[in-house]
Amino acid sequence: MICQPKSQTRIFVVDGCPNDYANVVDASVFNSFRFKFFGAGCDALRVNPDEEPEMWVVNMQLSDMAGTDLFGLLRSRGSNVPILLVGDQYRVEDEVNARTSGAAMYFAKPLQSEWLLSSATQVA
Repeated sequence: MICQPKSQTRIFVVDGCPNDYANVVDASVFNSFRFKFFGAGCDALRVNPDEEPEMWVVNMQLSDMAGTDLFGLLRSRGSNVPILLVGDQYRVEDEVNARTSGAAMYFAKPLQSEWLLSSATQVA
């Protein structure tokens, strides 16, 4: 019998600081997660909707738009996968905006790999 490898969970991260996710990416080596990074919201919007990931992670303050605006644009394109919003630092306003927008979760940097990987495991 030939065993088929389990497909990897694709996580698309939209953040101008991809190095902030190094510990999460390193921890994912032992799991089945594949990360793809985008530096700005406009870059993420160029993704073919047919190639949508299993989860989005979006920074609240992108260089070209607010993370909640990208959230809305992804939803208007038909995305129905979980979208996590991330703040560069914890701010009550960011958490309220993230929750109001319908985000699956809100985190503040520095991210703990367990938080993100636990969220990803729930969608895998």
